[in-house]
Amino acid sequence: MKNLFSLRNILICILFTIFLLFVKDNFSVVWNAICLVASIMTPFVIGFLFAYILNFPYKFFYNKAFKFLKGKKPFLENMRKPLAIICTYASVVAVLGFLIAILVPQIADNIASLVERVPAYIDSIYKWLASMAEWLNHNYNANIDIDASFAQLGQEIVKNLNGATIANISKNFLFDTLMPMITNTTAGIYNFVMGIVISVYFLSAKEMLCRQVKRMAVAFIPIKYLPKVYEVVDITDTKCGRFLVGDIIDAAFIGVLVFITMSIFQLPYAALIAVLIGVTNIIPFFGPFIGAIPSAIILFLESPWDMLIFIAIVFVIQQLDGNLFKPKIIGSQVGLSSFWVLFSVIVGGSLFGMVGFILGTPIYAVIYTLVGKRAKNAIDKKGKIAQEALDFEVLNYVKIAAEQKKIREEKETAQKEKLLKFIKPDKHTNSENNDDNKDDKE
Repeated sequence: MKNLFSLRNILICILFTIFLLFVKDNFSVVWNAICLVASIMTPFVIGFLFAYILNFPYKFFYNKAFKFLKGKKPFLENMRKPLAIICTYASVVAVLGFLIAILVPQIADNIASLVERVPAYIDSIYKWLASMAEWLNHNYNANIDIDASFAQLGQEIVKNLNGATIANISKNFLFDTLMPMITNTTAGIYNFVMGIVISVYFLSAKEMLCRQVKRMAVAFIPIKYLPKVYEVVDITDTKCGRFLVGDIIDAAFIGVLVFITMSIFQLPYAALIAVLIGVTNIIPFFGPFIGAIPSAIILFLESPWDMLIFIAIVFVIQQLDGNLFKPKIIGSQVGLSSFWVLFSVIVGGSLFGMVGFILGTPIYAVIYTLVGKRAKNAIDKKGKIAQEALDFEVLNYVKIAAEQKKIREEKETAQKEKLLKFIKPDKHTNSENNDDNKDDKE
C-alpha cells in the first residue's frame, strides 16, 4: 500500500489524467494524427503480413531445399538465404501467374456474358412478377398492377433527377465519387507494391529484427513479466499466424475444387463463381453463405436446374471441407466451438469490418486460450474442493461448506498459536531465563 501511493505513482496518475483531458478536448486533432500515422505505417503492416505468410515456404527452401549448402564454403553458405528468398517469391509469382493465365480470361468472358444478359434477366424477372401478380389477382383478388408499379417507380426516379442539372450531377460525380475512387485506388496500389518490397527486407532480416525486438523486450520489460509476454507471443503465432496461412490455403483449395466440379457439370460462370467462393471462404462461418447466395441467384436467373446442381455441389464440398480438408490443413489451431466462432466473427466484423471478419476468430482464440489457462491454474490452486465442484453429479454443498469452514478454522488456529508464541513465552524459556538471572546474581 505504501508503494501504491508513492510520489512516482501519484505523478504518473496526474500526467495520465492530463493526457486524457487533452485527448478529450482535442479529439479531432488526435484522431487525424492517428490516421496519419496509420496511413504511413500501412505499407509496413502489409509488408509484415506478406513476409509472415511467405515465411512458411521460405523455411521449406531454407531448411530443406538448400540445406546441402550448410557447412560448405563461406560463399556458398552465404548464398543459402538469397536463394531461398528468390525461390519463395518466384514460386508465388509462378502460381499466381498460372492462376491468372487460366482464370482471368474466363472471368472476363463470364462478366461480359453476365452484363450482356442483364436485360434478359430483368425481362424474365418482370415476366415472373407479372405471372405472380396475375395468379394473386385471380385467386385472392389482390388487385396488383405490375405495369403501374413500374411506371410509378420510373416517375419517382425522374422526379428525383429533375431537381439536379446535368452539370451538377457531373460535378458531384467527379468530386464525390470519381476523385476519391482514383485516390483510394492509387493509394492501394502504392501500399501493395511497397508492401511487397518491404516484405523482402522483412524476410531477409527477420533474424536480426527478432533479436532486436527481444533485446528491447528484455531491456524494458520486468523479468517477472517476460514469461507471460513470451507465452502470449507463442500462442498468438500458433492461433493467428498458422490459422491465417492455413485458412488461405484451404480457401484456394476450395475455389479450385468448385471450379473443377462446376466445369465437369458444365455449369455457367464457373471461373467467376469459383473465385467468389474461394475469396469469401476465408471468412469463418459466414464465408460459404456470402459466396454461395449471390452465385445461386446468378445461376437461378440462368436456369433453376443449374442453381439446384450448384447448391448440391457447394453443400457436399462444404461438408468435406469442414470435416476432412480444413482439419487436415489447419488442424486444431483454433480450438473454439461453433458458438464461439460465430460470436467472434459477429463481434470482429461489427468492430473492424472485413479485417474483423477474417481475424476475429484467431484473435479471440488467443484470448480464449489465455483466459482458459488462467482459469485452470486458479482451479488447481483451490485443490480438491474446486475439482469436485466442477462435477455436478458429485457436488455436495454441505461437504464443501464444512471443508471450507475447517480450513478457515485451521488457519485461524495457526495464526493464534503463532501470536501466542510472541505474547506468552513457554515455561521452558521462562525457566531458562530464571536460571540465567540466578547465575547473574551469584
